[in-house]
Amino acid sequence: MKKATMKDIARLANVSVATVSYVLNNVKNQTIPDPTRHSILSIAKELNYVPNLAARSLVVQRTGMVGILINKAQNLPYWKRQSHMSLTDTLESKLTAAGYHTLVISLDPLNPAMDIIRERKLDAVFVVDVMDEMFYRISANFVDGVPLILIGSLINDRMFNQVNYNYPQALQSAVSSAAASCCLVMESFNNTALASWIMDNSGIALEDIYVSAEAGQAYEELEAFLQRNQGKHVIVMNEFLAKAVGRTGLAASVTVLCTCGFPEIVQPDARIIRFQNDRAQTAFELMVKLNSAPDDPAIAAGNQFLVDVAP
Repeated sequence: MKKATMKDIARLANVSVATVSYVLNNVKNQTIPDPTRHSILSIAKELNYVPNLAARSLVVQRTGMVGILINKAQNLPYWKRQSHMSLTDTLESKLTAAGYHTLVISLDPLNPAMDIIRERKLDAVFVVDVMDEMFYRISANFVDGVPLILIGSLINDRMFNQVNYNYPQALQSAVSSAAASCCLVMESFNNTALASWIMDNSGIALEDIYVSAEAGQAYEELEAFLQRNQGKHVIVMNEFLAKAVGRTGLAASVTVLCTCGFPEIVQPDARIIRFQNDRAQTAFELMVKLNSAPDDPAIAAGNQFLVDVAP
């Protein structure tokens, strides 16, 4: 079947190709009557019209393509893979629904290959769990004005907007409601600043904090940690990591910080702490604001947007 073109739509709508282009590319400085606009959009839908991203970028200076860069090492434990998958799936779904094309790339956190990124003009970039010393190496590949949003990362630099769960708030809630002293089982992060921020604000001694290791020995190390801390209330970040804790049978009481959006998999007797929103939703909304109002001081670069605990 022949691919539908703007000329086809213009002929059926009895308008010029320029008018079709203005409507399909949502050009703001053109006044198109609503009946004409609705007719063009309806015909485009009936013809299954697919826009040419290269041509579209010449009209609106945008490609409609957004990058999600995940710094992902080998031998990740399954709970970390699930965390990345959940975040990426939610964010990609929101971008697709908004009409964007999504480029998802896994980067070696120690040596990120950026050639594939430099070859593309992106309207926005999400960078997930980046190592502290790699921020500038990655960001140097993007032109000024392209929103660069960090997720699961922390850096003291006003160049970057950052989206993180409000871990200190969640941990304070978990500790204050526990009937016994607490220990913490948490994910590992490439970003050491974020890991330090979580641990420093947990109110839990460092010897009572377990950070998930690589896949091979992770379960044995987790089991040994829980044996040493029997009798303590166990606070767990990530529902899938909580499943691993549950399988050991060594935790008498558990609070789970739901960071993946799957509270239904948590053991029934565990206390669940949810967040008001997820990081993907917050990051997506931030990207939309940055693209629509890049000079708005309320969303200027350098802010950390925290996703608070649900009431």
